Order: sequence, then structure tokens, then C-alpha cells
Amino acid sequence: MLTFTLRRALQMIPVVLGVTIATFGLGQIIPGDQASALLGPSSSEEDRQALRADLGLDEPAVSRYFTYLGSLFDGDLGRSLSFGRPVSEVLSERLLNTLLLSGTAIVVAAVVGVAIGTWAAQKPGSARDRGLTVGVLFFNSVPSFWFGLVLIVVFSLQLRVLPATGMTSIGGGGSLDVAAHMVLPVITLAAWSLAVIARMTRSAVLEVIGNDYVRTARSRGVGEFRVVVRHVLPNAMPSVITVVGLQAGFLLSGAVLTETVFSWPGIGLALHQAISTRDIPLVQGGILVIAVAFVLINFLVDILQAYFNPKIKLA
Repeated sequence: MLTFTLRRALQMIPVVLGVTIATFGLGQIIPGDQASALLGPSSSEEDRQALRADLGLDEPAVSRYFTYLGSLFDGDLGRSLSFGRPVSEVLSERLLNTLLLSGTAIVVAAVVGVAIGTWAAQKPGSARDRGLTVGVLFFNSVPSFWFGLVLIVVFSLQLRVLPATGMTSIGGGGSLDVAAHMVLPVITLAAWSLAVIARMTRSAVLEVIGNDYVRTARSRGVGEFRVVVRHVLPNAMPSVITVVGLQAGFLLSGAVLTETVFSWPGIGLALHQAISTRDIPLVQGGILVIAVAFVLINFLVDILQAYFNPKIKLA
């Protein structure tokens, strides 16, 4: 297991380097002039040239990339142009908020999705199985931002039972207040992934539930719940872990829209504001953090898969 883990860790290195190249390249292809955006349209060409030299924008792209890479190794993500502070400080303040929202959403999606998928697979072709299919088609077709707006209209504006935006009420609040503000964005963020996880769990359970050892357990009088928990789910788990891990990464990246709709103070909202103000260092830093987190999640998924399915270590 240790050898497999080290091999997967080494394979992450070129991937992370590729992410840094893509992130740096993104800042170069964004249209417009960064110096002009900072100084405004009334600035002189001399001032713009001086700022470009100060920011290193007049150097060749290759040289700027290696300077950028060296700064990353020192933990320096640059300085936010709109906040006037280091990007690492801006993102670190918001990272926990994004992880709280995305982490809660993937837990909800995984637990509910696995439960619904397993429940539907026990009686294929039944009403509950067809209901799962309809639900999957609905949530996979509905844009998340539209679904979030519908939830705000229904539960915040009409029923007035849940707050619409923000993380806390005016004047602050305790953990219950934060939990109330999380309900709608968590549902919005988890809905699409829940449908995918439920569908994949159903398929994985159906592949396992017809095996001989499951029929043998049933013939011995073992209860259906124990058959599912002891024999079916452990053998279906590798496929389920794969899709849950992928959805965790998608939820982290998809938090941009959800945080914008609900004004949740996370990295996604900061990215939206940075794009609006052409804050290139903050855009690069935010995308880099999300991309590296996605790579780390995939790494953890590989380790968990190898734990539940030892054959993977030999592949």
C-alpha cells in the first residue's frame, strides 16, 4: 500500500505543474491591459509603462512563468489588486467557508444518494426505481443557479422560513444561524451530485446484488438489511467511491455559481468579484487553489479505491 501511495503521489507532480502552466496562461490570454485597468482610462502612457515594468509585465512570458513558479514555491500567490492585500490572505480567509459549504454538500449528496440508489436497486423497474430515473433527469437538466433562485423565491420570499443570502444574520449569529444560512446553498450545490451518485450507486448495486454469495446469504435467512450492508455495499463501494470523489471535485469548482447566487463569502464569490474587477492575481490564485484541491481529492480517491479493491494496486 505504501508503494502504491508513493507512486500516486509522484504522479501528482507533473499534474500540478501542468495546472500552474494553465493558470499562468489564463492570466496571459485574458483580454485587456492590466495596467490600464488598475490606473484607469485617464492615465498616461508613461504611467502605464512604469506600472507594467513594476509588475514585470514587460518581460517575456517564459521568464514571467518561472518567476511565478518560484513565487508559488515560496507560498506567494501575488498581491490582490482590488483588495490591496496578499492573495494568500484573501483566499485563506474564505477557504474554510468554501470547504464548509462544499464539504457539507458532498456529505449530504453521498449519504442520501447512496441510500436512494441502494433503495431503488432493490426493486428494479418498480415505481421508486422509475422515480429515481425521473429525479436524475430533472436535477441533471436544471441549471444550479436557476434552482438556487427558485429555492430563494419559495423558502425565503414566499414562506419566509430560511434566509436568502449571506453566511450570518446582521449583527452576527451562532452556529444555528450559520446552519440556517447553509440550508439553501447546500441543497442547491448537492442536488446535481446527489442525482449522479444515486444513479451510479443503483448501477453498482445491481451488478452485485445478483451474485451467488448474495443469493446464498438470503437463502440462509439473513435479513435484507444485513445482506445489503454486509455483502452488497462493500462490494459496490469502489465504483461509488470513484463517483463520490469526482463529485467532490466538481462541487468545489461549482461553488463559484452557488456562492455568487447566495452571496456566500467563499473563494467562489471572491473569484466572481476578481473577474469583474480584472484582478488577475486573485483569479489565478483562486483557480490554482481549486485545481490543486481537485488533484488532491482524486489522489485520496485512488487511495480509498486501493483500500477497498486491492487489485487496483497491481494495475
